[in-house]
Amino acid sequence: MVAIGFALIALGLTGAFLWWRRQLLTSTRYLRIAQFSWPIGFIAILAGWLTTESGRQPYIVYGLLRTDHALSPVSAATIATSLTAFVLIYTVVFSIGIYYIHKLIAKGPAGATLEPAPLPEGLPNRPLSVADESMRSGRESQT
Repeated sequence: MVAIGFALIALGLTGAFLWWRRQLLTSTRYLRIAQFSWPIGFIAILAGWLTTESGRQPYIVYGLLRTDHALSPVSAATIATSLTAFVLIYTVVFSIGIYYIHKLIAKGPAGATLEPAPLPEGLPNRPLSVADESMRSGRESQT
């Protein structure tokens, strides 16, 4: 989990450096790595959760109750069945999600996302001039 975190930080800093040098959109190697690195954050979360939960036994009190005395009365077959069901369902859902997100990334942005935003009326160096204009028109309509 920590290694993945450092790798994502390095990827972000590399992207910021390439953006600063105005080479972000032309660096095919960086863009290829970034394209396939999108699920790594989720994998880091799962790895951290698994590490945390593997060492935790909250129902066991140190020195008072042994682990073998705290077992539940559920049969091994029931546990295996529910674990298998969870693994299958999550595998299907995760696989469909990965397929869908990968298709979206490969397709790229389209439609209104690519159109330039309309510039507001007024001077660009005076962003509040738009507010001044709307206040003037509001006062004129009241009189």
